[in-house]
Amino acid sequence: MTTPAAAQPLGEPVSESLSEAAQAAAMSVRLILTIADAVRRASQKHHQGKEQELPENDARRAEDGWAADELGNHLPTALLTHLTTSPDWPVMARQLLSLSHAGVDLPAFLPHLGQMASGVERAVARNTARTKAEGTDRWADLLRATMPQGLVRDAILSSPAWPDIAAAMGRLHDQGLDVARILTDAHTAGLGVDQAVAAATARATQPRAPA
Repeated sequence: MTTPAAAQPLGEPVSESLSEAAQAAAMSVRLILTIADAVRRASQKHHQGKEQELPENDARRAEDGWAADELGNHLPTALLTHLTTSPDWPVMARQLLSLSHAGVDLPAFLPHLGQMASGVERAVARNTARTKAEGTDRWADLLRATMPQGLVRDAILSSPAWPDIAAAMGRLHDQGLDVARILTDAHTAGLGVDQAVAAATARATQPRAPA
């Protein structure tokens, strides 16, 4: 088992050649993957007693092409290139393969991720007004107002990545995005992750029929 990769700041400054709208789309992809990974870890702890980390050879496979191939079917080329050349790409690649190993149906998850990123890009293109970021307390309050109490919400607020998640929410809000709607999508994705982990755990613990 590998040591968990260190979390990278979400939504770090990007190439000048990437539009403001595309930058927001990239941040939203990072945000959804980070939230899904936090829920995956919490769900595995809840259902299996511990988090499942990727073996090193699988982690390298994810970074070397597998994750880019999976995302490439659903993201614009410029956005994919930005993500795969950013310093936090290894973390995102491992997050994606970890979701797959946990039982998440990527053919269902990734189209939704691509649609969300496209929606973010369109929304920012229509609205470039900026407002001042207001710190993590505001985003914790919004999270509690948007998501019902449960494993998904608790996983986000208790995750070591929460400060980065809140900062990314602030940047998306600054760019005119409806953060509450993104959180609703994230909650749906998180429930899917939890259900997939629970189903995979149930299958693994069922006694095999005699040969």
